[in-house]
Amino acid sequence: MNRPPETPLPAHAHAELLQRLQALIAYVSRRRQVEGDLTQIAADTASMFGAEACSVMLFKDGGSELRLHLTARSRPLPKELRGQGLSEAVGEGLAGRVAASGRALLVADLATSEFAGISRHHTGSCICAPIPVAGRVRGVLNLSRPQPFTHDDLALACIAGLLLGLALELARIQGLLRSRFAHRAMAEELREHPEMDAGSLGADAGRMARVLGRTFFRELRSAGYGSDHILTAATEVIGELGRDIGNSRKTGTVAED
Repeated sequence: MNRPPETPLPAHAHAELLQRLQALIAYVSRRRQVEGDLTQIAADTASMFGAEACSVMLFKDGGSELRLHLTARSRPLPKELRGQGLSEAVGEGLAGRVAASGRALLVADLATSEFAGISRHHTGSCICAPIPVAGRVRGVLNLSRPQPFTHDDLALACIAGLLLGLALELARIQGLLRSRFAHRAMAEELREHPEMDAGSLGADAGRMARVLGRTFFRELRSAGYGSDHILTAATEVIGELGRDIGNSRKTGTVAED
């Protein structure tokens, strides 16, 4: 690792560090939704760290391929990078290595470091911090700027990644709690699988998505809808997803598959 020089922090710097930490905790706790606000969160995080750019890369729930996908960025991607499928496999690139190890990475100067030439998304100095959820790495928070980051920046970035992971999980669970449909789906799944508890089921996003899908199908069947109408409903869901992805790609923040 290309490490910046360490110097003792003066008292006023310690006070500033505490203020930044308090501001970070207060900021994340105020967010009522996270997934839909990731681009704004990335922009605000970049500003908080004095970074030139900040990005969030996440694993796709239920995906069979272990790749991080660019989910949000503090500013739109350059035109030449759009539509190139910006993603990194676990163990490859800077973010991929952090995802594999679960440990944050600080590089003072990429050009003179051991990582020169392997990063497509960073220049100058960078920090890559894991975003943990329920003991597993859900994604990676990336920060970059021309001037070197410090070890205090690294510590704060690790806390930011932890808070973002907690906020993502909390937002998902809150969404489940607000949905009566999700309540019914969870109750039915727990009846069929008494060995599973509600907490474990709610924390497994991939399984919960499949449970909701099955319940959606059963609800339509019990309401008297035939296969053609169920197919129409499923097509509408796919259409809504396509429109949502299309809107995100207009900002250059979502990777092409």
